[in-house]
Amino acid sequence: MDVQILLDQMTVEEKVGQLFLLAFSKDRIEEARILFEQHYVGASYISNDNVPTPQAALALTRTIQGYAAKTRLHIPLLLGADQEGSWSVMTPGSCTGPGNMALGATADPTAAYHMYQVIGEELAAVGLNTLLAPCADCNSNPHNSIIGMRSFGEFPALVGAMTAAAVQGAHVGGVAVAVKHFPGHGDTTLDSHRGLPTVSRTRDELLRIDLHPFIEGIRAGAEIVMTAHIIFTALDAENPATLSPKILGDLLRGELGFTGVVLSDSMNMRSMKRTYDPQRSVVQAINAGVDLIMLAEEHYDHDASTYIDQQTALLRAVKEAVENGQLSMQRLDQAVGRVLRLKEARGLLTGSLPEGSIAGIGGEAHREIEMQVSRQAVALLRGEAAALPLDREAQVVLINTSLRASYATLNQTRGIGPNPDQPAFDYFEAAMREKFPRLRVITAEAFLAGEATFSPDEKLVAVTENYPLPGMDFDQRSQTQIISDLHSLVGARLIVVALRDPYELAALPAITTYLCAFSFRPCAACAAAEVLAGEVVPSGKTPVSAQMTA
Repeated sequence: MDVQILLDQMTVEEKVGQLFLLAFSKDRIEEARILFEQHYVGASYISNDNVPTPQAALALTRTIQGYAAKTRLHIPLLLGADQEGSWSVMTPGSCTGPGNMALGATADPTAAYHMYQVIGEELAAVGLNTLLAPCADCNSNPHNSIIGMRSFGEFPALVGAMTAAAVQGAHVGGVAVAVKHFPGHGDTTLDSHRGLPTVSRTRDELLRIDLHPFIEGIRAGAEIVMTAHIIFTALDAENPATLSPKILGDLLRGELGFTGVVLSDSMNMRSMKRTYDPQRSVVQAINAGVDLIMLAEEHYDHDASTYIDQQTALLRAVKEAVENGQLSMQRLDQAVGRVLRLKEARGLLTGSLPEGSIAGIGGEAHREIEMQVSRQAVALLRGEAAALPLDREAQVVLINTSLRASYATLNQTRGIGPNPDQPAFDYFEAAMREKFPRLRVITAEAFLAGEATFSPDEKLVAVTENYPLPGMDFDQRSQTQIISDLHSLVGARLIVVALRDPYELAALPAITTYLCAFSFRPCAACAAAEVLAGEVVPSGKTPVSAQMTA
Protein backbone atom coordinates (compact mmCIF):
# COMPACT_ATOMS: atom_id res chain seq x y z
CA MET A 1 0.00 0.00 0.00
CA ASP A 2 1.22 3.53 -0.80
CA VAL A 3 2.27 5.25 2.43
CA GLN A 4 0.80 8.64 1.56
CA ILE A 5 -2.57 7.09 0.66
CA LEU A 6 -2.51 5.18 3.95
CA LEU A 7 -1.56 8.30 5.88
CA ASP A 8 -4.41 10.28 4.32
CA GLN A 9 -6.91 7.63 5.48
CA MET A 10 -5.81 7.66 9.11
CA THR A 11 -7.57 9.38 11.98
CA VAL A 12 -5.57 11.30 14.58
CA GLU A 13 -6.03 8.42 17.04
CA GLU A 14 -4.67 5.93 14.51
CA LYS A 15 -1.69 8.16 13.76
CA VAL A 16 -0.89 8.65 17.44
CA GLY A 17 -0.96 4.89 18.04
CA GLN A 18 1.71 4.40 15.38
CA LEU A 19 4.08 6.61 17.40
CA PHE A 20 4.29 4.19 20.35
CA LEU A 21 6.34 1.07 20.94
CA LEU A 22 4.80 -0.46 24.03
CA ALA A 23 5.61 -3.52 26.12
CA PHE A 24 3.67 -5.82 28.36
CA SER A 25 4.61 -8.00 31.27
CA LYS A 26 5.29 -11.68 30.66
CA ASP A 27 2.09 -13.36 29.44
CA ARG A 28 -0.34 -10.52 30.18
CA ILE A 29 -1.69 -10.82 26.67
CA GLU A 30 -5.04 -9.17 27.41
CA GLU A 31 -3.28 -5.89 28.20
CA ALA A 32 -1.49 -6.14 24.88
CA ARG A 33 -4.72 -6.87 23.03
CA ILE A 34 -6.37 -3.73 24.37
CA LEU A 35 -3.44 -1.55 23.37
CA PHE A 36 -3.06 -2.97 19.88
CA GLU A 37 -6.71 -3.48 18.97
CA GLN A 38 -8.41 -0.54 20.65
CA HIS A 39 -5.66 2.08 20.70
CA TYR A 40 -3.88 1.30 17.41
CA VAL A 41 -0.42 0.97 18.99
CA GLY A 42 1.95 0.24 16.13
CA ALA A 43 4.97 -1.45 17.70
CA SER A 44 6.04 -3.57 20.65
CA TYR A 45 9.14 -4.26 22.69
CA ILE A 46 9.53 -8.00 23.26
CA SER A 47 11.59 -9.25 26.21
CA ASN A 48 12.76 -12.69 27.25
CA ASP A 49 9.98 -12.53 29.82
CA ASN A 50 7.53 -12.66 26.90
CA VAL A 51 9.47 -15.13 24.73
CA PRO A 52 11.59 -17.53 26.80
CA THR A 53 11.71 -19.99 23.88
CA PRO A 54 11.55 -19.83 20.08
CA GLN A 55 8.21 -21.65 20.22
CA ALA A 56 6.82 -18.98 22.55
CA ALA A 57 8.15 -16.24 20.28
CA LEU A 58 6.49 -17.65 17.18
CA ALA A 59 3.18 -18.08 18.97
CA LEU A 60 3.31 -14.59 20.48
CA THR A 61 4.16 -12.72 17.28
CA ARG A 62 1.34 -14.49 15.43
CA THR A 63 -1.09 -13.60 18.19
CA ILE A 64 -0.28 -9.92 18.51
CA GLN A 65 0.00 -9.39 14.75
CA GLY A 66 -3.51 -10.86 14.71
CA TYR A 67 -4.62 -8.06 17.02
CA ALA A 68 -3.21 -5.46 14.63
CA ALA A 69 -4.96 -7.19 11.73
CA LYS A 70 -8.32 -6.59 13.44
CA THR A 71 -7.94 -2.80 13.36
CA ARG A 72 -9.63 -0.76 10.65
CA LEU A 73 -6.51 -0.32 8.49
CA HIS A 74 -4.82 -3.65 9.38
CA ILE A 75 -1.35 -2.06 9.80
CA PRO A 76 1.13 -4.70 11.07
CA LEU A 77 3.37 -4.15 14.07
CA LEU A 78 7.07 -3.48 14.36
CA LEU A 79 8.26 -6.07 16.89
CA GLY A 80 11.67 -5.33 18.40
CA ALA A 81 14.02 -7.16 20.76
CA ASP A 82 17.36 -6.48 22.44
CA GLN A 83 19.09 -9.46 20.83
CA GLU A 84 22.55 -7.97 21.10
CA GLY A 85 24.59 -10.82 22.55
CA SER A 86 25.05 -9.52 26.08
CA TRP A 87 21.30 -8.89 26.26
CA SER A 88 19.02 -11.47 24.69
CA VAL A 89 15.66 -13.14 24.11
CA MET A 90 14.65 -16.78 23.56
CA THR A 91 17.48 -17.71 25.92
CA PRO A 92 19.07 -20.25 25.85
CA GLY A 93 17.36 -21.62 22.74
CA SER A 94 18.63 -18.88 20.43
CA CYS A 95 22.21 -18.24 19.30
CA THR A 96 23.15 -14.99 20.97
CA GLY A 97 26.85 -15.26 20.22
CA PRO A 98 29.38 -14.10 22.81
CA GLY A 99 28.28 -10.44 22.72
CA ASN A 100 29.73 -7.29 21.28
CA MET A 101 32.87 -6.87 23.37
CA ALA A 102 33.96 -10.38 22.44
CA LEU A 103 33.26 -9.58 18.79
CA GLY A 104 35.39 -6.47 19.20
CA ALA A 105 38.17 -8.64 20.65
CA THR A 106 38.32 -10.55 17.37
CA ALA A 107 39.17 -7.26 15.59
CA ASP A 108 37.42 -8.89 12.63
CA PRO A 109 34.34 -7.13 11.20
CA THR A 110 33.40 -10.30 9.32
CA ALA A 111 32.91 -11.98 12.71
CA ALA A 112 30.34 -9.30 13.60
CA TYR A 113 28.74 -9.61 10.18
CA HIS A 114 28.25 -13.37 10.42
CA MET A 115 27.11 -13.31 14.05
CA TYR A 116 24.57 -10.56 13.39
CA GLN A 117 23.35 -12.38 10.30
CA VAL A 118 22.58 -15.34 12.57
CA ILE A 119 20.85 -13.02 15.04
CA GLY A 120 18.78 -11.46 12.24
CA GLU A 121 17.80 -14.83 10.79
CA GLU A 122 16.67 -16.18 14.15
CA LEU A 123 14.60 -13.11 14.99
CA ALA A 124 13.01 -12.94 11.54
CA ALA A 125 12.16 -16.64 11.65
CA VAL A 126 9.78 -16.09 14.58
CA GLY A 127 8.33 -12.79 13.37
CA LEU A 128 10.51 -10.42 15.38
CA ASN A 129 11.15 -7.99 12.55
CA THR A 130 13.24 -5.35 14.33
CA LEU A 131 16.62 -5.71 16.04
CA LEU A 132 17.17 -3.14 18.79
CA ALA A 133 20.93 -3.41 18.37
CA PRO A 134 23.86 -3.05 18.00
CA CYS A 135 25.14 -0.73 20.70
CA ALA A 136 27.31 1.77 18.83
CA ASP A 137 28.63 3.19 22.11
CA CYS A 138 32.39 3.54 22.57
CA ASN A 139 32.82 2.21 26.09
CA SER A 140 35.58 4.58 27.16
CA ASN A 141 34.67 4.63 30.87
CA PRO A 142 35.64 1.46 32.76
CA HIS A 143 33.06 2.27 35.45
CA ASN A 144 30.19 2.21 32.93
CA SER A 145 28.04 -0.47 34.52
CA ILE A 146 25.18 -0.51 32.01
CA ILE A 147 27.09 -0.68 28.70
CA GLY A 148 30.31 -2.59 29.34
CA MET A 149 30.27 -5.82 27.33
CA ARG A 150 27.31 -4.53 25.31
CA SER A 151 29.84 -2.33 23.47
CA PHE A 152 32.25 -3.51 20.78
CA GLY A 153 34.99 -1.67 22.63
CA GLU A 154 36.58 1.66 23.35
CA PHE A 155 38.25 2.72 20.13
CA PRO A 156 36.13 4.63 17.59
CA ALA A 157 37.59 3.09 14.43
CA LEU A 158 37.06 -0.45 15.75
CA VAL A 159 33.58 0.24 17.10
CA GLY A 160 32.60 1.96 13.86
CA ALA A 161 33.78 -0.93 11.69
CA MET A 162 32.05 -3.51 13.87
CA THR A 163 28.84 -1.47 14.01
CA ALA A 164 28.69 -1.18 10.23
CA ALA A 165 29.35 -4.90 9.80
CA ALA A 166 26.68 -5.79 12.37
CA VAL A 167 24.11 -3.60 10.61
CA GLN A 168 24.89 -5.19 7.25
CA GLY A 169 24.82 -8.73 8.65
CA ALA A 170 21.50 -8.23 10.43
CA HIS A 171 19.97 -6.81 7.25
CA VAL A 172 20.99 -9.93 5.35
CA GLY A 173 19.40 -11.87 8.20
CA GLY A 174 16.11 -10.12 7.46
CA VAL A 175 15.43 -7.50 10.14
CA ALA A 176 15.36 -3.73 10.55
CA VAL A 177 18.24 -2.43 12.66
CA ALA A 178 18.48 0.21 15.41
CA VAL A 179 21.89 1.61 16.39
CA LYS A 180 21.96 2.90 19.97
CA HIS A 181 22.31 4.95 22.24
CA PHE A 182 22.72 8.19 20.29
CA PRO A 183 24.89 10.22 20.61
CA GLY A 184 26.78 7.74 22.83
CA HIS A 185 26.42 6.07 26.24
CA GLY A 186 30.06 5.04 26.57
CA ASP A 187 31.43 7.75 28.87
CA THR A 188 28.90 7.46 31.69
CA THR A 189 29.16 6.02 35.19
CA LEU A 190 25.48 6.37 36.05
CA ASP A 191 23.11 3.77 34.60
CA SER A 192 20.26 5.65 32.89
CA HIS A 193 17.86 3.00 34.21
CA ARG A 194 18.54 4.59 37.61
CA GLY A 195 19.12 8.30 36.99
CA LEU A 196 19.93 10.99 34.43
CA PRO A 197 23.63 10.91 33.46
CA THR A 198 25.67 13.84 32.16
CA VAL A 199 28.56 13.65 29.69
CA SER A 200 30.93 16.61 29.64
CA ARG A 201 33.07 15.81 26.60
CA THR A 202 33.77 18.71 24.25
CA ARG A 203 31.97 18.84 20.93
CA ASP A 204 35.20 17.91 19.14
CA GLU A 205 35.65 14.88 21.40
CA LEU A 206 32.07 13.77 20.79
CA LEU A 207 32.52 14.06 17.03
CA ARG A 208 35.85 12.22 17.09
CA ILE A 209 34.92 9.49 19.57
CA ASP A 210 31.24 8.89 20.28
CA LEU A 211 29.62 9.92 17.01
CA HIS A 212 31.97 8.06 14.67
CA PRO A 213 30.30 4.62 15.11
CA PHE A 214 26.85 6.13 14.57
CA ILE A 215 28.05 7.73 11.35
CA GLU A 216 29.31 4.33 10.20
CA GLY A 217 26.10 2.60 11.24
CA ILE A 218 23.98 5.14 9.37
CA ARG A 219 26.17 4.78 6.29
CA ALA A 220 25.69 1.02 6.51
CA GLY A 221 21.94 1.53 6.26
CA ALA A 222 20.59 1.44 9.82
CA GLU A 223 16.91 2.36 9.58
CA ILE A 224 16.54 3.36 13.24
CA VAL A 225 18.61 5.42 15.67
CA MET A 226 17.76 5.02 19.35
CA THR A 227 18.32 8.02 21.60
CA ALA A 228 20.12 8.20 24.95
CA HIS A 229 18.60 9.70 28.08
CA ILE A 230 21.80 11.62 28.75
CA ILE A 231 22.66 15.32 28.91
CA PHE A 232 25.61 16.21 26.67
CA THR A 233 26.67 19.62 27.91
CA ALA A 234 28.59 20.54 24.76
CA LEU A 235 25.53 19.86 22.58
CA ASP A 236 22.60 20.89 24.79
CA ALA A 237 23.23 21.79 28.42
CA GLU A 238 19.53 21.78 29.29
CA ASN A 239 17.95 18.72 27.68
CA PRO A 240 18.88 15.05 27.43
CA ALA A 241 19.33 13.84 23.86
CA THR A 242 15.82 12.34 23.80
CA LEU A 243 14.29 15.78 24.39
CA SER A 244 16.79 17.89 22.44
CA PRO A 245 15.97 19.49 19.05
CA LYS A 246 19.64 20.51 18.84
CA ILE A 247 20.82 16.89 19.09
CA LEU A 248 18.07 15.14 17.16
CA GLY A 249 17.32 17.89 14.64
CA ASP A 250 20.45 19.93 14.07
CA LEU A 251 22.98 17.14 14.63
CA LEU A 252 21.35 13.81 13.74
CA ARG A 253 19.06 15.00 10.94
CA GLY A 254 21.11 17.98 9.83
CA GLU A 255 24.83 17.27 10.13
CA LEU A 256 24.64 13.48 9.92
CA GLY A 257 21.86 13.38 7.34
CA PHE A 258 19.84 10.61 8.99
CA THR A 259 16.44 10.14 7.30
CA GLY A 260 15.09 7.08 9.10
CA VAL A 261 13.13 6.56 12.32
CA VAL A 262 14.32 8.13 15.57
CA LEU A 263 13.33 5.85 18.46
CA SER A 264 13.53 6.94 22.08
CA ASP A 265 15.06 4.67 24.67
CA SER A 266 12.42 3.61 27.14
CA MET A 267 10.61 6.59 28.61
CA ASN A 268 9.81 4.39 31.63
CA MET A 269 13.45 4.44 32.74
CA ARG A 270 14.12 6.29 35.96
CA SER A 271 16.33 8.81 34.18
CA MET A 272 13.13 10.13 32.59
CA LYS A 273 10.32 9.30 35.02
CA ARG A 274 12.17 10.73 38.03
CA THR A 275 13.05 13.94 36.18
CA TYR A 276 10.20 14.73 33.78
CA ASP A 277 6.43 14.51 33.79
CA PRO A 278 5.60 11.49 31.57
CA GLN A 279 2.77 13.11 29.63
CA ARG A 280 4.66 16.33 28.92
CA SER A 281 7.91 14.55 28.11
CA VAL A 282 6.42 12.34 25.37
CA VAL A 283 5.09 15.44 23.59
CA GLN A 284 8.43 17.21 24.08
CA ALA A 285 10.28 14.18 22.69
CA ILE A 286 8.15 14.10 19.53
CA ASN A 287 8.58 17.84 19.03
CA ALA A 288 12.34 17.39 19.51
CA GLY A 289 12.48 14.82 16.69
CA VAL A 290 11.58 11.42 18.16
CA ASP A 291 9.32 9.48 15.76
CA LEU A 292 8.66 6.42 17.89
CA ILE A 293 8.24 6.49 21.68
CA MET A 294 9.43 3.40 23.53
CA LEU A 295 7.65 2.58 26.76
CA ALA A 296 9.37 -0.71 27.49
CA GLU A 297 8.55 -2.20 30.85
CA GLU A 298 11.47 -1.93 33.21
CA HIS A 299 11.96 -4.72 35.71
CA TYR A 300 11.17 -2.41 38.62
CA ASP A 301 8.10 -0.73 37.14
CA HIS A 302 4.94 -2.67 36.44
CA ASP A 303 1.63 -2.29 38.22
CA ALA A 304 -1.03 -4.40 36.55
CA SER A 305 -3.81 -2.39 38.18
CA THR A 306 -2.72 0.87 36.55
CA TYR A 307 -0.84 -0.30 33.45
CA ILE A 308 -3.55 0.31 30.85
CA ASP A 309 -4.49 3.68 32.34
CA GLN A 310 -0.86 4.85 32.36
CA GLN A 311 -0.25 3.88 28.75
CA THR A 312 -3.51 5.28 27.40
CA ALA A 313 -2.91 8.53 29.29
CA LEU A 314 0.25 9.03 27.22
CA LEU A 315 -1.58 8.31 23.97
CA ARG A 316 -4.25 10.77 25.04
CA ALA A 317 -1.63 13.40 25.91
CA VAL A 318 -0.23 13.28 22.37
CA LYS A 319 -3.70 13.44 20.81
CA GLU A 320 -4.56 16.45 22.97
CA ALA A 321 -1.27 18.12 22.04
CA VAL A 322 -2.28 17.85 18.38
CA GLU A 323 -5.71 19.24 19.11
CA ASN A 324 -4.44 22.22 21.11
CA GLY A 325 -1.58 23.01 18.74
CA GLN A 326 1.32 21.97 20.97
CA LEU A 327 2.16 19.33 18.36
CA SER A 328 1.53 20.29 14.75
CA MET A 329 -0.27 18.02 12.33
CA GLN A 330 2.72 18.43 10.03
CA ARG A 331 5.09 17.03 12.68
CA LEU A 332 2.64 14.22 13.48
CA ASP A 333 2.39 13.20 9.83
CA GLN A 334 6.16 13.44 9.42
CA ALA A 335 6.77 11.03 12.31
CA VAL A 336 4.00 8.61 11.33
CA GLY A 337 5.17 8.71 7.71
CA ARG A 338 8.65 7.62 8.74
CA VAL A 339 7.26 4.72 10.78
CA LEU A 340 5.02 3.62 7.92
CA ARG A 341 7.84 3.86 5.38
CA LEU A 342 9.94 1.62 7.58
CA LYS A 343 7.10 -0.89 7.71
CA GLU A 344 6.78 -0.66 3.94
CA ALA A 345 10.52 -1.21 3.46
CA ARG A 346 10.36 -4.32 5.68
CA GLY A 347 7.50 -5.75 3.62
CA LEU A 348 4.89 -5.30 6.34
CA LEU A 349 2.37 -3.42 4.19
CA THR A 350 2.08 -6.04 1.46
CA GLY A 351 -1.02 -7.65 2.94
CA SER A 352 0.47 -10.87 4.27
CA LEU A 353 3.11 -11.78 6.83
CA PRO A 354 5.49 -14.75 6.59
CA GLU A 355 4.37 -17.85 8.48
CA GLY A 356 7.65 -18.17 10.35
CA SER A 357 9.43 -21.26 11.59
CA ILE A 358 11.64 -22.28 14.49
CA ALA A 359 13.64 -24.63 12.27
CA GLY A 360 17.30 -23.63 12.40
CA ILE A 361 17.09 -21.52 15.56
CA GLY A 362 19.87 -22.71 17.82
CA GLY A 363 20.81 -25.26 15.18
CA GLU A 364 24.20 -26.75 14.43
CA ALA A 365 25.15 -24.26 11.70
CA HIS A 366 24.37 -21.26 13.90
CA ARG A 367 26.07 -22.79 16.95
CA GLU A 368 29.22 -23.34 14.93
CA ILE A 369 29.33 -19.66 13.94
CA GLU A 370 28.96 -18.49 17.54
CA MET A 371 31.66 -20.93 18.65
CA GLN A 372 33.97 -19.80 15.87
CA VAL A 373 33.74 -16.12 16.79
CA SER A 374 34.01 -16.96 20.51
CA ARG A 375 37.26 -18.81 19.86
CA GLN A 376 38.61 -15.83 17.91
CA ALA A 377 37.88 -13.56 20.87
CA VAL A 378 39.73 -15.32 23.71
CA ALA A 379 42.86 -13.36 24.62
CA LEU A 380 45.84 -14.02 26.87
CA LEU A 381 46.19 -10.53 28.31
CA ARG A 382 48.89 -11.40 30.84
CA GLY A 383 51.37 -14.22 30.85
CA GLU A 384 53.39 -16.23 28.38
CA ALA A 385 51.80 -18.52 25.84
CA ALA A 386 54.11 -21.23 27.19
CA ALA A 387 52.04 -21.31 30.38
CA LEU A 388 49.26 -22.89 28.34
CA PRO A 389 47.86 -25.40 27.67
CA LEU A 390 47.39 -27.32 30.87
CA ASP A 391 48.26 -31.01 30.96
CA ARG A 392 45.04 -32.99 30.43
CA GLU A 393 46.11 -35.47 33.10
CA ALA A 394 47.08 -32.82 35.64
CA GLN A 395 45.17 -32.25 38.86
CA VAL A 396 43.34 -29.01 38.06
CA VAL A 397 41.57 -27.05 40.77
CA LEU A 398 38.77 -24.79 39.59
CA ILE A 399 37.80 -22.00 41.99
CA ASN A 400 34.61 -19.98 41.71
CA THR A 401 35.23 -16.45 43.02
CA SER A 402 31.53 -15.47 42.95
CA LEU A 403 29.23 -16.28 45.83
CA ARG A 404 26.30 -18.40 44.75
CA ALA A 405 23.89 -15.85 46.22
CA SER A 406 25.22 -13.19 43.84
CA TYR A 407 23.66 -14.99 40.88
CA ALA A 408 20.13 -14.31 42.15
CA THR A 409 20.10 -10.92 40.40
CA LEU A 410 20.50 -12.58 36.98
CA ASN A 411 16.85 -13.60 37.01
CA GLN A 412 15.37 -10.48 38.60
CA THR A 413 15.26 -8.23 35.53
CA ARG A 414 11.87 -9.30 34.16
CA GLY A 415 13.39 -10.45 30.89
CA ILE A 416 15.27 -7.25 30.07
CA GLY A 417 19.01 -7.85 29.98
CA PRO A 418 21.39 -10.81 29.82
CA ASN A 419 18.88 -13.53 30.79
CA PRO A 420 21.40 -16.37 31.25
CA ASP A 421 19.74 -19.59 32.31
CA GLN A 422 22.83 -20.57 34.31
CA PRO A 423 25.87 -18.70 35.62
CA ALA A 424 28.88 -18.60 33.32
CA PHE A 425 30.90 -20.52 35.90
CA ASP A 426 28.57 -23.52 35.63
CA TYR A 427 29.01 -23.72 31.87
CA PHE A 428 32.77 -23.37 32.26
CA GLU A 429 32.89 -26.08 34.90
CA ALA A 430 30.97 -28.48 32.63
CA ALA A 431 33.34 -27.77 29.72
CA MET A 432 36.39 -28.24 31.94
CA ARG A 433 35.13 -31.57 33.30
CA GLU A 434 35.00 -32.91 29.76
CA LYS A 435 38.64 -32.00 29.18
CA PHE A 436 40.28 -32.51 32.58
CA PRO A 437 39.17 -35.77 34.24
CA ARG A 438 40.96 -34.96 37.50
CA LEU A 439 39.19 -31.62 37.96
CA ARG A 440 38.42 -30.50 41.51
CA VAL A 441 36.01 -27.60 42.19
CA ILE A 442 36.06 -25.19 45.14
CA THR A 443 33.21 -22.79 45.77
CA ALA A 444 33.68 -19.19 46.87
CA GLU A 445 31.89 -20.02 50.11
CA ALA A 446 34.25 -22.90 50.89
CA PHE A 447 37.34 -20.84 50.12
CA LEU A 448 36.23 -17.89 52.26
CA ALA A 449 35.43 -20.30 55.10
CA GLY A 450 39.04 -21.53 55.02
CA GLU A 451 38.09 -25.00 53.82
CA ALA A 452 40.32 -25.05 50.72
CA THR A 453 43.77 -26.62 50.59
CA PHE A 454 46.12 -27.04 47.64
CA SER A 455 48.98 -29.41 46.92
CA PRO A 456 52.16 -28.18 45.17
CA ASP A 457 51.50 -30.11 41.96
CA GLU A 458 47.96 -28.78 41.40
CA LYS A 459 47.12 -26.28 38.66
CA LEU A 460 44.81 -23.53 39.91
CA VAL A 461 42.23 -21.81 37.71
CA ALA A 462 40.07 -19.07 39.23
CA VAL A 463 37.04 -17.72 37.37
CA THR A 464 35.71 -14.16 37.48
CA GLU A 465 32.39 -12.98 36.03
CA ASN A 466 30.37 -9.86 35.30
CA TYR A 467 26.94 -9.20 33.76
CA PRO A 468 25.52 -5.86 32.51
CA LEU A 469 22.21 -5.78 34.39
CA PRO A 470 19.58 -3.03 33.90
CA GLY A 471 19.12 -0.99 37.05
CA MET A 472 21.30 -3.19 39.28
CA ASP A 473 24.85 -4.51 39.60
CA PHE A 474 26.25 -8.02 39.72
CA ASP A 475 27.94 -8.42 43.10
CA GLN A 476 31.67 -8.85 42.44
CA ARG A 477 32.95 -7.99 45.90
CA SER A 478 34.13 -11.50 46.71
CA GLN A 479 36.07 -11.85 43.46
CA THR A 480 38.99 -9.48 44.11
CA GLN A 481 39.41 -10.73 47.69
CA ILE A 482 39.53 -14.38 46.64
CA ILE A 483 41.92 -13.72 43.76
CA SER A 484 44.25 -11.77 46.07
CA ASP A 485 44.17 -14.46 48.76
CA LEU A 486 44.77 -17.20 46.19
CA HIS A 487 47.75 -15.38 44.77
CA SER A 488 49.20 -15.01 48.26
CA LEU A 489 48.87 -18.77 48.69
CA VAL A 490 50.12 -20.10 45.35
CA GLY A 491 51.74 -17.16 43.52
CA ALA A 492 52.37 -17.51 39.79
CA ARG A 493 50.68 -20.92 39.67
CA LEU A 494 47.34 -19.11 39.61
CA ILE A 495 45.57 -18.66 36.26
CA VAL A 496 42.63 -16.25 36.18
CA VAL A 497 39.97 -16.91 33.54
CA ALA A 498 37.73 -13.88 33.00
CA LEU A 499 34.25 -14.64 31.68
CA ARG A 500 33.72 -10.88 31.54
CA ASP A 501 35.36 -7.60 30.50
CA PRO A 502 39.00 -7.07 31.54
CA TYR A 503 38.58 -3.86 33.57
CA GLU A 504 39.21 -5.79 36.78
CA LEU A 505 42.89 -6.04 35.85
CA ALA A 506 43.49 -2.65 37.48
CA ALA A 507 42.53 -4.25 40.81
CA LEU A 508 44.67 -7.36 40.20
CA PRO A 509 48.21 -5.97 39.81
CA ALA A 510 49.96 -9.14 40.98
CA ILE A 511 48.24 -11.62 38.69
CA THR A 512 50.66 -12.93 36.07
CA THR A 513 48.41 -15.16 33.93
CA TYR A 514 45.05 -13.76 32.83
CA LEU A 515 42.91 -15.26 30.10
CA CYS A 516 39.90 -13.21 29.00
CA ALA A 517 36.85 -14.35 27.00
CA PHE A 518 35.11 -10.91 27.15
CA SER A 519 31.79 -12.69 27.68
CA PHE A 520 29.67 -14.68 30.12
CA ARG A 521 27.85 -16.65 27.39
CA PRO A 522 28.14 -20.48 27.23
CA CYS A 523 29.96 -20.29 23.89
CA ALA A 524 32.63 -18.04 25.46
CA ALA A 525 33.00 -20.34 28.47
CA CYS A 526 33.48 -23.32 26.16
CA ALA A 527 36.03 -21.42 24.05
CA ALA A 528 38.05 -20.50 27.15
CA ALA A 529 38.10 -24.15 28.23
CA GLU A 530 39.30 -25.13 24.76
CA VAL A 531 42.21 -22.70 25.12
CA LEU A 532 43.21 -24.17 28.49
CA ALA A 533 43.08 -27.64 26.94
CA GLY A 534 45.26 -26.64 24.00
CA GLU A 535 42.55 -27.06 21.37
CA VAL A 536 42.57 -23.35 20.48
CA VAL A 537 45.37 -20.77 20.49
CA PRO A 538 44.27 -17.49 22.11
CA SER A 539 44.39 -14.85 19.38
CA GLY A 540 42.04 -12.11 20.64
CA LYS A 541 43.09 -8.56 21.47
CA THR A 542 41.50 -6.41 24.12
CA PRO A 543 39.15 -3.81 22.54
CA VAL A 544 39.29 -1.65 25.69
CA SER A 545 42.11 -0.19 27.75
CA ALA A 546 43.25 -2.61 30.42
CA GLN A 547 46.30 -2.89 32.68
CA MET A 548 48.22 -5.39 30.60
CA THR A 549 51.33 -5.95 32.71
CA ALA A 550 51.49 -7.40 36.18
